This record gives sequence, structure tokens and C-alpha cells, in this order.
Amino acid sequence: MQVLEKGEYVGVVRKEIRDEGMLASVSSYDQHEFFDAWHCHVNAHVSFVLQGGCSEKKKESYERLPGKATFYMAGEPHQILNMYNSTHINLEMDDAFFRQYGLSDDLFGAIVTRTPDAKFLMLKVHKEIVADDGFTSPSIHMLLLHFLQLAESWKDAGKIPAWLKIIYEVLNDRWNETPSLHDLSLATGIHPVTISHYFPRFFSCTLGAYMRKLKVEKALHLIKSSDASLTDVAYECGFFDQSHFIRTFKQLTGYLPAQYKRI
Repeated sequence: MQVLEKGEYVGVVRKEIRDEGMLASVSSYDQHEFFDAWHCHVNAHVSFVLQGGCSEKKKESYERLPGKATFYMAGEPHQILNMYNSTHINLEMDDAFFRQYGLSDDLFGAIVTRTPDAKFLMLKVHKEIVADDGFTSPSIHMLLLHFLQLAESWKDAGKIPAWLKIIYEVLNDRWNETPSLHDLSLATGIHPVTISHYFPRFFSCTLGAYMRKLKVEKALHLIKSSDASLTDVAYECGFFDQSHFIRTFKQLTGYLPAQYKRI
């Protein structure tokens, strides 16, 4: 099995930024010339599909489509099964980085997997890579450290009340709706005051902010993978005001929806 060193990917690295234990890059992949053997990376990293996509296999097969962020632990074997002409954003961290901030790669992976914030982080990282000025490296580092604040909510994942996990499932299942505090109380049997007290600790935001994140997360895929107009995407994702959709999308990703579509 081939082991890829820091900054190495099976695609062609078009641009990279290095800074204190982390590396951000943009890589491209040709559907006719991709590396399909089992391989792993010496460092943990997150990869976000900006356009195109592929099918891969770890223990099981899965698809990576536009708008999807995937986490790879250091040394984790995986294989590309099929590739489209693709562009990926990569964010790589070495062991020293995790030690410096008291984290582990598996905890970082849990945050990437369970929150929509990882996708927004990757797009903001991409915007900094494109800017490529004297502030790019520290800006990416700051974006990453801000994201790592979410780790505080997950460090004691085993102590999280079961009813908070039910809320997580309800909100993700009903992402295109507007579930109320009363709905969550009925689903869990927990008093609204208790939910209001613990919700920000676990989700690191308000109920409304989290639902807007889920809606924009869904929009990332729809914008890149369908011919629907941005107005139709906004409505399909539960935004009944186009200006609200545009404003929220820009706030979370750093891009206007039309800019993201053109990348």
C-alpha cells in the first residue's frame, strides 16, 4: 500500500499553503488517469469536493459528491473506485498540530462528520487560497482554530444526554422544515427550559442558526449538481426569502451562491 507524505495526493496539487503544522491545498483529478490502488496519508486531513466527485472505499464503498467533506485519519487505508473530473480542497494537519491544541484526529473527525461547519470552513479556506496574499497563511490558521472551538462540545461525547442525541437526529431529519422548541420538547419529553439551557453548549449556536446551517449545507450540493436556478434551490432548502438565502449563504461560506456556482 502506498503511503503519501505531507502535501501528496493522488491528484495534481494546483496550489498549496503551509503554516505551522497544517497544509491547505487545491488538487484536481482526471477521470481517465486516477490512482485506483489502496493508499493512505501520513497525516490526517479533510477533503471537500468542490466540483466533480468520485466513489471510494474504506471499509465500505461510498460516494463523494460536490459539497461533501470527508475526513481521513492518519494512516487510514482507502481506495478510489471511480473518478469524475474533479477539484478538491484539502486541509491537512500533522501530529504536532493536534498535540499543540490538545486534540486527537478521531475527535477532529467526529466534528467533521457530525457538523455542517466543516464544509463552510473548507470554502472559506478555499477563498483564502485563491486570495494568496501575505495574510493567507495566518487567516487559514485562524479559521481552523475557530472551527476547533466546536471540539469543546464533543470532548465529553460519552456524557452527552441521550435526549440531545434525539434532538440532533430530529433536526437533521427535518432539515427542510422549521421545528419549534415545542416540537423538540414533545420528541424528547424534556422541558423547553432544559433544552434551551443545554442546546447552545452542544450545538455551539441557537436553534435557528443550526437550522440555517443545515439548509445551506443542502444547498451546497444542489447548486453544484443540478440545473435548478438559485431561486429554486433557495425554496427547496426552506428559504422563502431569496435575499435571506443569499445573506446566510455568504455569511457561512464566504461566497455568494452565484460565486460558488461559478467556481
